[in-house]
Amino acid sequence: MTLTCMVCDGETDCRFGYSNRAYQPLSFACPHCASLICVTMDTSRPPRTEFQYEGCQPSKEQRGIFIDDKNPFVDLHLDFPVRFGKYVPGLTPYMMAMQELHQASDSHEEALEKMQFHNERLTQLNYFHDRAEEIKSIIRLYSGENKQLFIKRVGNFLKQDQGLSLKHQDVNAALYRFLTFVFLPFVNFGEVKYLVEQFGDLTIGLASKPFDDFVRRIVDAGFLGTLQKDCLKLYPEVYAAELAIRPALYLDLISGYEKAKTAARISTKDFQSYKDLFKDIIEVLGRQLVLVAGINNILHRKDSNAFATISGGTLSSLEKFAAKTISEKFKYLDDCWYTIEREIVDTEVRNSIAHNNVNYDEVTQIIEYFPNGGGIQSTLGQQIYFLDFMRILLMAFREMNNLHHLVKCLYYYEYLILQNPDHKKRTET
Repeated sequence: MTLTCMVCDGETDCRFGYSNRAYQPLSFACPHCASLICVTMDTSRPPRTEFQYEGCQPSKEQRGIFIDDKNPFVDLHLDFPVRFGKYVPGLTPYMMAMQELHQASDSHEEALEKMQFHNERLTQLNYFHDRAEEIKSIIRLYSGENKQLFIKRVGNFLKQDQGLSLKHQDVNAALYRFLTFVFLPFVNFGEVKYLVEQFGDLTIGLASKPFDDFVRRIVDAGFLGTLQKDCLKLYPEVYAAELAIRPALYLDLISGYEKAKTAARISTKDFQSYKDLFKDIIEVLGRQLVLVAGINNILHRKDSNAFATISGGTLSSLEKFAAKTISEKFKYLDDCWYTIEREIVDTEVRNSIAHNNVNYDEVTQIIEYFPNGGGIQSTLGQQIYFLDFMRILLMAFREMNNLHHLVKCLYYYEYLILQNPDHKKRTET
């Protein structure tokens, strides 16, 4: 249909692709004046579709198929990256996605399997998004005093009996079972499963006085508990951002996607809605690196506070490490047992957001950020697309979720090893 902007009266030709959600809120910036245009499709009573408009209205003269390029053209779809430009009949976002999947696959069957997998994740997202408030309340219950109610609510949600035990290790098990189930659409389950097994083997293999001292210190100081709570606060926020993450999930399935080189866009709320979530995830990830560093020091030097000498200097303690910026922390993770892709914690983007040194073009969906900004002298900016930003946010969340399972394993070590009377006797001896 052709839409008329309520601000400037400019007309835009639009093609709407259908997702599998009952309510599909779509939006874009008017190509003429950059005002926000929102259209919500209600498909809850198929085959009928009801449209609600905000900031626009259907043009009195609908143009049908847009061959002449008289007006700017936009494709809109919740589930796939979209590209603005010339109207091409039949080349819908879905068909564009299938073309890319064929290019990234060895056979037609493989491409179809990838699309089926994407559709399954989107169906899961729809189910969990509709229960987002329930998910949030269950996570909040874990941090409260009524652990019995928490166990009950988890059991009801998962439709599984969680037992009646209120031991710390069993309450913790219920929490991580719940998180794994509810946030499955966002993560690589095979990777998480592998890492959890590796974390478990690692903590058992490290059992020694240096490791005992490390775990006792981070537990007794409240660091591990605070870190866990800060992680838990972010999980509900990810479901609040799921509409903009959906096209970023699709990028899991294709190869050769180059950051900041594909003018692909997202058909939902803009960058401003999600920049704080990215900043918070990176902040928590930076504190999770304290756990990585402590274990790394024990592996290499038998002391969680013993760092390697870097450029003639040595950090004296984990406390000093914790005070470093996230970019500085990586310098002290020598020959590290755990690898994080530096692009995931894109510190230049993060620092620019933290200091509000960013400009966002709503029409092109280009984010211009200034890592060296803030001074009197103007500096050259760098650019990424909104889709690239959401992809980085998704990858950062996955990394935070992976290391949150390390928090779980360290708590298990505390509950099952350090609090075991036999282990205490051996340590004292």
